[in-house]
Amino acid sequence: MNQAWDISKQYTRIKLCEFESLDAAYEASFIDADFLGFHIFSDQDYFNKADKFKEIFQYLPPTVNKTLLTDVNFEDLFQILSVIEIDAIQLYNDCSKQDVLLFKEKFNRVKIIKVMSEKSDENFTDDDEEFIRYYDDLVDAFLLDSFRIGGTGVTGDWAHCSEIVQKCQSPVFLAGGLTVDNVYQAIQTVQPFGVDVENGVSDRLPDERRVKNMLKCRLFVEKVKEADWKIRKTVSSR
Repeated sequence: MNQAWDISKQYTRIKLCEFESLDAAYEASFIDADFLGFHIFSDQDYFNKADKFKEIFQYLPPTVNKTLLTDVNFEDLFQILSVIEIDAIQLYNDCSKQDVLLFKEKFNRVKIIKVMSEKSDENFTDDDEEFIRYYDDLVDAFLLDSFRIGGTGVTGDWAHCSEIVQKCQSPVFLAGGLTVDNVYQAIQTVQPFGVDVENGVSDRLPDERRVKNMLKCRLFVEKVKEADWKIRKTVSSR
């Protein structure tokens, strides 16, 4: 079993998202992040991206979970996964149970992370518990974001996120506006299985492209580990 999915190991998993180049992905593979996220969305040339990611993946160590973030339909998704080999998939689609079961049948070693918005009315049902019940037995984890679209750089209501985490049997990754400055408070308040960051470890170039800042990535990983240490120390001293 990959250590990142071993729930008996008590630490906050780290997921760094939106890698587009070999240089950034390769360096990020060696800074103790558990997951690296790669985006293929339906408004992109996704077979071209799949070919690019295939080249990148061959250089990444097996210790890092290569995670595909996607909203493409299942027919095209199956074709994409005939090109690239991934460890986990983050689904934005509100898939039916039948679709999820079909995916698990075809790709039984791939972990499934289902996206859930902290804004209840953005989910297919505006009842948190109903949404959780629908997917909880099917998926390997939830990705709880501040908004459905993701990548907003805006934090959610962490008190509400904490309530959602407590209702889920599956592990929950927290996303939305996380940075080195607030990730300790987020972990302390929400107590998620893992934290997910995209904007918080990126820089915006003058031409509006977003690139990974390795210093921010390293600092984020350090802050998460520091938060785990401080929280464990506080709990053990009680």
